Amino acid sequence: MKILAIESSGASLSIAISENSNIVVEYFYNAGKIHSEVLVPLIEKILKDVKWELKGIDKFAVSCGPGSFTGIRVAMASIKTLAQVLNKPVVSVDTLEILKAQLNIKGIKIIPAIDALRNEVYIKEKNNVVIVSIEKFVKKLKKYKNNVLVIGNAVNVYNKILAKELGKFSISLHPSIHFPKAQTLALMAENIEGLSYKDIEPLYGRKSWAEEKQK
Repeated sequence: MKILAIESSGASLSIAISENSNIVVEYFYNAGKIHSEVLVPLIEKILKDVKWELKGIDKFAVSCGPGSFTGIRVAMASIKTLAQVLNKPVVSVDTLEILKAQLNIKGIKIIPAIDALRNEVYIKEKNNVVIVSIEKFVKKLKKYKNNVLVIGNAVNVYNKILAKELGKFSISLHPSIHFPKAQTLALMAENIEGLSYKDIEPLYGRKSWAEEKQK
């Protein structure tokens, strides 16, 4: 099975293709939010480099968010268009699940968290994405102090309070680990049933600043 995956829910952008549970190639860019400018050319480039045709892709995969409104919109629109034109299934996975799948250390609690601005973070509670204050987040994890690793861009934004309340170990991961990767998404998609492009939706988590101001 050949899968093309896109992850652009944050500042970074990555595209990966896999075949039968093996990553063929991944392109990763951390050049700011330029997704709308480079995404389509990158899809063309990655396929050209491995000499694949777009019609040969069996399944598409995309990160549905939460994260950057622009990044999510661009990736979702591109994948839905490709899936519609080629009549191929789509796997949609939230960004927190992708982050969690990138790390597995026995005996250590791994907690993905994404900055939601306003001193709040996106986390998972009972399989649902929710927004909580950073104070509530660290309070919930205090019992795991020195035995928890936080993964995601919330580490960069709230590193002082995380280190103070949860221990320095909680923010000790290499910076590169905190970016959700398309290669992880591609491998996850192997074992997830694809849906019609009509049935996948973005997960914004909240309205944008512009929408709230307008309201």
